[in-house]
This record gives sequence, structure tokens and C-alpha cells, in this order.
Amino acid sequence: MKTGICVWLSASLIWSATIAADTTGKKRATAILIEPDQLQTKLEDENVRIVDVRSPGDYAKGHIRGAVRADVGEWKNLSTADRGLHDVKGWSRKVGQLGINKDTHVIVYGNRITNTARIWWLLKYVGVKNASILNGGWEGWAKKDRPTESSAAKIAATKFQPDFQSDRLEEIDSLKRSLKSKKVKVVDTRSDSEFAGGRIPGSAHLEWKELLARDGRFKTTKQLQELFRKRGIVPSETAVCY
Repeated sequence: MKTGICVWLSASLIWSATIAADTTGKKRATAILIEPDQLQTKLEDENVRIVDVRSPGDYAKGHIRGAVRADVGEWKNLSTADRGLHDVKGWSRKVGQLGINKDTHVIVYGNRITNTARIWWLLKYVGVKNASILNGGWEGWAKKDRPTESSAAKIAATKFQPDFQSDRLEEIDSLKRSLKSKKVKVVDTRSDSEFAGGRIPGSAHLEWKELLARDGRFKTTKQLQELFRKRGIVPSETAVCY
């Protein structure tokens, strides 16, 4: 049995969009979402690392210029292994081989938002301060004549030291205590059928797909705020997603 519940995959979309919709005015290191036109201006920035999470075949056919590929399957296996989310050596190697350090601005994209969200969340969890998701993913980038290449980017590995952000991970025992005291809002991001088939008691239901517009981009802040309000999810409460 796993020891924790992670805010990742579809759940990390809820987390991301909740923060994006927060109107408290707090400053953040970087925006969670970055637009294709904004990314295009950063292609020559040495402090930016673009990470492609698509399949090896898709990456080889063409990717954003300078992008390195992360294997989602390998990252998933490490994170779901026993004590995997506390594996210092494992994450040091996995992140460092992409040439990333704590101050690198990492921009993640793919053709499946759930894969993109998984890698984004894990980067934030291991201590990468500045990580963004490319709004619209590969499809949004490829719609216009923006810089791409087919050869693999050559980068130098770094010595990455993980700094696990415990506030991004809710352990099961802690969640059980919080449920009794009603200190958290639990959000089930699965499909209608999965939600109907069984859920954590008291969970609000908000399937991750509801956060996206038809073109695969995130809905507007106003639309997200209204969606969260209807489901009883507010920035002032702690949300645990699964």
C-alpha cells in the first residue's frame, strides 16, 4: 500500500488552476502557465530548460528547439516505488540528467496534459522553484511556424540536490486525521463512473477535463474561479486532490 496521496496527474491540474485562479495578489517566482509566444522569446535563455514528455517517436519526428526528453514511464515508476517520493539519490539522478538545477526555469510540454502535469508536479515537489506548463502543449506550439528540430539536444548533466516540498504531498495517515477534523477539502478528479464507483467520504467531484477548453488550453481564470466556486473549492482552504 502506498504511504501517500500525491497531487499529480489530473489532480495537479486542479492544484495548478486553483493557484492560477487565486486573486490574493501574492507574487510568485514564475507563472504556472506560459504561452507559446512567451516561450519563443526564451529559446536562447541559458537558464531555461524545455522538457518534452511525449513518446520517443514523437520527439524524434520533431520537438521544440533545444527541448530535452523526459521519460514519463521512468518518472512514474520512481515516484510509485516504495519510498520513491523520498528517494534522494533517485531524484538527483533523474532530474540532474536533464541539466536542471533548483534555479532553472523548466517549461514542460507534451501531447497529453496528464503526462505534462505529472512531470510538472514532480519537478515542483523535488524543489525546482520555477516550473511552468506550456499552455496548449505541442499542438499549440506546432500550429504556427515556430522553431523546431528533430535532433536530440545535447546537454551537460548537473548535480541536482532534491529538496522535497512536503506541503505538496499528503500522507494517508495525516489525511485521515484531517478528515475527522474537517481541516481539508478533498477533491476527486476522476471520471463520473469512477467517482460513482467509490470515493473518499465527503469528496467534491471535479474531473480534470473540466478545466480545459475544447482546444486543449486551460479555461480562463474567470471560468475556473466560477467552476471552483460551484464545487466548493476556495483558495483559503487546503485542497487534497486524488
